[in-house]
Amino acid sequence: METRSMERTLVSDFDDDEFDGPPEYQSTDADSFERAAAFGGLEIHATSRQFRSGRVTAVFSGVTVDLRDASLNPDGATISVQAALSGIDILVPSDWKVVCEVDAVCGGVGGFRLRQPGSETPGPLLRVTGTVVAGGLTVR
Repeated sequence: METRSMERTLVSDFDDDEFDGPPEYQSTDADSFERAAAFGGLEIHATSRQFRSGRVTAVFSGVTVDLRDASLNPDGATISVQAALSGIDILVPSDWKVVCEVDAVCGGVGGFRLRQPGSETPGPLLRVTGTVVAGGLTVR
């Protein structure tokens, strides 16, 4: 079994008040990742064959996590989100089971892929955890 280290990246535009164009695009084939965005957009494209975990932090940002080209670890995976005045979209393959355990304060959590905790059927599961404050999270 191949083991990969966790990747960490920070996107920040604190020193530039002008529009920077489209969001920064990052691709990873790591089984785990950690990314953060502040005052800018970020698109993460994951292609891992054994995806285990991800952590996304967004402050005054828009973040898209595209997992449609990834495969879940047989034991499942967890994505932890922390968003303040930000939006996070998580794109998943149509056959994945998804459970969302995210607290929203003055924000919202939605998406047609979400299931209630305890309603899982056997098989790999993507669990989304974390907190959204004055922002939104969508899983689709």
